[in-house]
Amino acid sequence: MINVVLSVLKDKLNEYLKNVGTTELNVVEFIDSNSNDPVSFTNDKVTPFLINVSEDRKFRNPDQYSGIVREGIRTQMNPEIRIELLVLFVSKFGNYNQALKFLSHVIKFFQANRVFNPLNSPQLSDENIEKLTLELVSIPLEEQNQVWHSLNTSYLPSVLYRVRLLSFIDEQSVEFVGTPLQEINLAVGEKYPLPEITDPEEEEENNINNQA
Repeated sequence: MINVVLSVLKDKLNEYLKNVGTTELNVVEFIDSNSNDPVSFTNDKVTPFLINVSEDRKFRNPDQYSGIVREGIRTQMNPEIRIELLVLFVSKFGNYNQALKFLSHVIKFFQANRVFNPLNSPQLSDENIEKLTLELVSIPLEEQNQVWHSLNTSYLPSVLYRVRLLSFIDEQSVEFVGTPLQEINLAVGEKYPLPEITDPEEEEENNINNQA
């Protein structure tokens, strides 16, 4: 799911940069995962880089289990986990002016396109993602230094975005409990039979005959 989200952001940003005439090539690319220590960002590229994954507890179901009716059977499963991503967009170019130019385009694009859904990004439907919302994050200089120190590399022109919300549900580990709802309804009907419904006119006629 996370890979699909980042791929969507990368592809949409590449499409935008081509449409505005900035480049004819794919400038937005992931890093080479073989060179992670220290992180080596590719030259003349804008790199989306995931720096954190966290749970958004504000929307978490407080119940330990969440009941679901599936195919007439009462099931139990752990509640979904909703997470948000922190994605750093790094603009690394030999020409510093170019780096600032592409960084500006990144900000412009996400300012105009803050919401992604299956209508404008069909790939999201494959992961049942209803909506993604991007928010620009401003962090203090000290925290920013900590981020780059953890990456073990020097600061590069970049911008940080919070991406929310992704819902994770482990449907393969669902525990089926109880009995089919149809059997429950039958058992209730046998224990508490419903009264017979009669026609009012017929009931009145029977009362007259009995009195006679």
